[in-house]
Amino acid sequence: MEKIAFVSMFLCFCVSLAFAMGGPPPKKGPGGVGLAEKVFLIDDFESGNIRSPREWWTFDLETVEPVDSKELKGGDDKVASSVGEYSLLLSGLARSWYAGGLGTYLAKENQDLSKYGNFQADIFGNGPGSGTLKVELVDDDSNNWTVEQDPERNYAVTKDDKFVYEIKVDWDGWKRVSIPISDFVLENSGAGDGTWNPQMSAGSGGLLQLQFIALAVEETGKANFNVDNISLTME
Repeated sequence: MEKIAFVSMFLCFCVSLAFAMGGPPPKKGPGGVGLAEKVFLIDDFESGNIRSPREWWTFDLETVEPVDSKELKGGDDKVASSVGEYSLLLSGLARSWYAGGLGTYLAKENQDLSKYGNFQADIFGNGPGSGTLKVELVDDDSNNWTVEQDPERNYAVTKDDKFVYEIKVDWDGWKRVSIPISDFVLENSGAGDGTWNPQMSAGSGGLLQLQFIALAVEETGKANFNVDNISLTME
């Protein structure tokens, strides 16, 4: 029995080592949750393309493109080592602090995002003047898997809840930012039911959409930072 126990422990050690060196992601096992389930990766931009495999729409921002990350030095070494070949550069001049943004549709059949309680991203800052990243999450209250917007009111979300959080990027180098979704604030009171509903039920698509808005520090300043490893996490 001791020999069997030793062999089992050795095999477990080998499997753990393989994962640490970049092996395949762990699968869910009996009584536990695999790493792939604990983190829902939205995008790491390793395709070098914002149209595939995940499609992002962009608006107003001068530069939204995957760029080579090897020249982006400094900050948290652990975070820097987790950044791949590409990260997404968000850069542009602002008018009334607003520089523009981008977004992506998240909802998918049989995809449960309600178990994730945090928004997470790796952000590369260029010092105190980098700007602010406004994160917007929209859930489906009209039960039609669609975000209704009013183009006459700057595309305001009219029938669903929009929860927002602003990340002030005032550091140099890489930093991992993790924000509890409970810290997000409802921005469009009265449009939906006013409750965070990321789950799919009664025809609702749950968490439908993620959008980023880049803001400058000064009214006519410039927003300039990189984002990578955008994800939802359980802890």
